[in-house]
Amino acid sequence: MPFRIGSFKPPRLRGIKKPEDRPNAHQRGYCSNAHKQWRMAVLIRDAYQCQDCKKICSGKRDAHADHILPIAEGGARYDLENGQCLCAACHARKTLRENRDADSQSDQGTQARSGF
Repeated sequence: MPFRIGSFKPPRLRGIKKPEDRPNAHQRGYCSNAHKQWRMAVLIRDAYQCQDCKKICSGKRDAHADHILPIAEGGARYDLENGQCLCAACHARKTLRENRDADSQSDQGTQARSGF
C-alpha cells in the first residue's frame, strides 16, 4: 500500500470552524418576518446606498442590511439605529475584519492565561 501524505491546512485556515458547526440562516432568524421587515426598512431608509463606499446597490442581492454592532456583541436585532445598508463587497470586508478581531482577542486571552 502506498504511503499517503496527511492533509495540510495552511496556518490561516486552521482556526476556521467547519460550516456544519454554524447554524443555518433559518436557525439564526434571518427567515423570520420581523427580520425581513427590518431589512427592508434599513434598505429603504438608506435608499439602497452603501454607507461605506457610497455605491448605489443595483439589486436585492447586492444590497445587504448589516448590524452595526453585531448581535453576538449585544447589538439590538431589530433596531433601525443598529442597521446600515452595505454593498456585498463592503459587507464581506466588514465581516472578515470582525472575525479577525474576534480571533485575535481570543488568542490574546489564551496567551494571558497560559503566561506566554
